[in-house]
Amino acid sequence: MNISIRIAVITSLAVLALLVGGCASIVKGTTQDIPVSSSPTGADVKLDGNKVGQTPMKVEAKRKTDHLLTIEKDGYQAESVAITRNIGGAVYGNILAGGLVGWGVDAISGAQYNLAPSTITIALKPLTAASPPVVVAKSSAAIFIEELKRLDDLHIGKQISDEEYAKMRTSLVEKFSKS
Repeated sequence: MNISIRIAVITSLAVLALLVGGCASIVKGTTQDIPVSSSPTGADVKLDGNKVGQTPMKVEAKRKTDHLLTIEKDGYQAESVAITRNIGGAVYGNILAGGLVGWGVDAISGAQYNLAPSTITIALKPLTAASPPVVVAKSSAAIFIEELKRLDDLHIGKQISDEEYAKMRTSLVEKFSKS
């Protein structure tokens, strides 16, 4: 094959990879809707400390980061849930079909992740005179999210390797999922 044909083929493949690259970005998007409900309904929903609505609702969360969702209602104990990101199965298909360009687009945008839990249902516990609000400095979910963010910062700052990051993140998830 002559050199000009090779260049044309390589250029065509590169353009095709750019066009189909970021498959998860196109198919799933960079955010995920998470249905949130509570008993009783009408509870305030906060995502990462910002009020986003009242139950029942769908929370639109960015796939790229972990989140802390808090549900509050007067007369009830507040509840917090950690929403964590996990690499979705589409990533592997994207690497095969779209190559590193497609994977890179999804990695940067966060589209390569799925958030869990995908649905949140909370039964709020009523406060009574016998059970005043539990005063906790921080919920375990809030501590978990803070620890994940610290770990992310270490990884982004190249203070830990990819392997160390993966092991430490898995260990952290296991630790807090037992609580």
